[in-house]
Amino acid sequence: MPYVLRHTQSGQIATGILRNGYNLDYYGTKWWDDEEEADAEREAFLSSVGVTDVPFWHILKVDENRLKIFNVKLKNDPSRRLFMDKEGVVTVTTNG
Repeated sequence: MPYVLRHTQSGQIATGILRNGYNLDYYGTKWWDDEEEADAEREAFLSSVGVTDVPFWHILKVDENRLKIFNVKLKNDPSRRLFMDKEGVVTVTTNG
C-alpha cells in the first residue's frame, strides 16, 4: 500500500511536480511504497516544495484507489491543493 504525507492541522496532502515511468513531469500526490522510505525522504521532499513546517507532516497509509482519486482530483494542475479530513473526505482548493 502507498504512503503519503498529510498535514496534521490542515489535512493537506503533500503534492508536487513528479516524474512518471515515461520520464514525463506531472503534478500529483507524492507517495512511497513503504513507510521507512517515506520517513527517510519526507524532510527532503517537503523542503523541495517549499514547506517549512515539516514536523506537522505525518506519514499516512492509503490504498491505491485513494491515491488514484487524489491524482484525478488534482487534474495535473499545480494551482490545486488537496485535503483529506479525519473522516477521509477529500476536497480540493484552487490558488489563483
